[in-house]
Amino acid sequence: MLLTLAACAVVLACAGGRGEPAARSIAVAVTPSTAHARAGGSLRLQATVTGGAIPAVAWWVREAGGCGTVTQEGVWTAPAVPPSTPLCHVVATSHDGARSATAAIEVEAPALVIREGPPPARRAGQRQFIVSPPAPVSWGVVEVEEDTAPARPVFPLRVASSGRYLEDQQGRPFRVQADAAWFMSTRATLDEVDAYMALREAQGFNAFYLMAMVHPGGYADTPHAPGSQAGDPPFLEPGVFSTPNDPYWRWIDFIVDRAAQRGLAVMLAYTYLGYEGGPQGWYREVLRQPSAEACYEWGVWLGSRYKAKANLVWFALGDYTPPPGSEGARRVRRIIDGIKAAGATQLFMAEMSPPDTLPSDVPGFDAVIDQNSFYGYGPRSNGLVYETADRAWAVTPPRPAWQQEGIYELDPNVKAFTGAPWETRRARFWSVLAGGTAGDGFGSRDTYKWVRFPANLFSPGAAYSAAAFRLFASLPWWTLRPSGTGPGYAGRDLVLAGGGMRGAADYVTAALAEGGTHLLAYLPPTGVAARPITVDLAALSGPPRARWFNPATGAWTEIAVTGDGPTAFTTPGDNGTGANDWLLVLDTRRPPTAGRCGTISQSGLYTPGVTRESSSCEVTAVSRSDALVVARLHLSDH
Repeated sequence: MLLTLAACAVVLACAGGRGEPAARSIAVAVTPSTAHARAGGSLRLQATVTGGAIPAVAWWVREAGGCGTVTQEGVWTAPAVPPSTPLCHVVATSHDGARSATAAIEVEAPALVIREGPPPARRAGQRQFIVSPPAPVSWGVVEVEEDTAPARPVFPLRVASSGRYLEDQQGRPFRVQADAAWFMSTRATLDEVDAYMALREAQGFNAFYLMAMVHPGGYADTPHAPGSQAGDPPFLEPGVFSTPNDPYWRWIDFIVDRAAQRGLAVMLAYTYLGYEGGPQGWYREVLRQPSAEACYEWGVWLGSRYKAKANLVWFALGDYTPPPGSEGARRVRRIIDGIKAAGATQLFMAEMSPPDTLPSDVPGFDAVIDQNSFYGYGPRSNGLVYETADRAWAVTPPRPAWQQEGIYELDPNVKAFTGAPWETRRARFWSVLAGGTAGDGFGSRDTYKWVRFPANLFSPGAAYSAAAFRLFASLPWWTLRPSGTGPGYAGRDLVLAGGGMRGAADYVTAALAEGGTHLLAYLPPTGVAARPITVDLAALSGPPRARWFNPATGAWTEIAVTGDGPTAFTTPGDNGTGANDWLLVLDTRRPPTAGRCGTISQSGLYTPGVTRESSSCEVTAVSRSDALVVARLHLSDH
């Protein structure tokens, strides 16, 4: 977390922020405010905002598990089985975080359940469906797009066999979608922790960075550091690692456990060293411990306490790489050794010295760090993160590469940036398509500082992140290969003309999914004018559906396309934000087509059809006496 001390002192007032006066009166109302729903059913909720300039809201489910899901359009889907406490709460929060309203929904057992009956004495592959309890129903079968919301992971995470990405214990790819919440440990309250996690989960984030302890005197925004809001310090003797204070660490336990309930990974900076080893971190305290073995024992204590926290990822170093061969490097490595010796098997990541050092670059640490996470600052702090991403992708043997710290929204801490929100989306797509395919991290000044809460969670950059997360969830991101002919790359240059100049701010990054199912190309902002580009459609496995994805809004624009070789496209120009960055998405999978899921008779006899990988088939049974009673069955074998 590279930032200047002067930048740390900026705090803006906002309605509803903790300890700050409300600037205006905002109200949120949800309709209906109370309701009943059947398990597995859905309910559309409406939110009305008065007194605010922006009518949009963020929808989220208060309960951490077992109460279904809600889309950002307000469609709530009940859990398939009623929760033990049948009352669920769906919350709408105004765009600036000032006010919220809640719908209380009682979940009841389903009125109808579709079951498979005795096998029919007909053609092979046919299936007979019935409803329970028996009732007159109208049968139907439809093809639907797969739900793009990733399931909550089963921790701990591990590196996939390809070495290119992370996966959970069920082998499901886990795309890192991390947020910087550095100062939560010293500034947050219990309620704020819950609200933060619920809202970030609703926006699609699945991980966050946390300083296990914030160094005292390093930041103007952390008057309680290194203690918690409750006043508990991390050590009984300041800076003495052998004197951990249990009440403080129970607070960190609480944060990690709450995150686990939400399916969030905690990337715990257990002893953040600080920029250049200075007052923002604990490097000087590392050197003041009695010996390197005292650092090892500190690691043993950490590993013993947190080895059972499956959702934890160990975040080593932090904005500083001690000089190779130095006593500092030896001590920092001994902390890692102690954590591992205690039996902690979770993954390690690291943040080396800026601007673009990779963990694999540093002897003594390269062998113990599992991922090549990197800064978004680019070589020489020039902002061209695609060059760093390309270098991380080319490392052999491969390890998951992703931009961990891009430019912070509203915090221009590197000369190449202004802090404008659009810079965060440029860094994301530049890095992902150039080789940082395992995910990306986001940071916003007011969120990592934990000021203007909860309005800080509704920044433009957070909205850009949510849109990008939905995009990546809709495609096989874990198979992306960056454009190029080197080993492990796409096997060809995907952009044939209009790709800008490598080493410049107009450079276009592009990637191809395995098997040629998708081709993505990101055109960064160069003004507001339309921009032409020519890509090689021969890289694809078949005729594509072509669309422009607006990275500022998440909206799509269809493109007519013909041919199967070099093909020219032209962006729509201004994307509505005074910038002209767009993402070209070419997808060879066909949209849903009637009949491809087969047919079902009104007696419940189902004859399968032929579906595509990105689709699923769903059988429905609608009660003839009450059309609001609908049973659904997802067909996993068709």
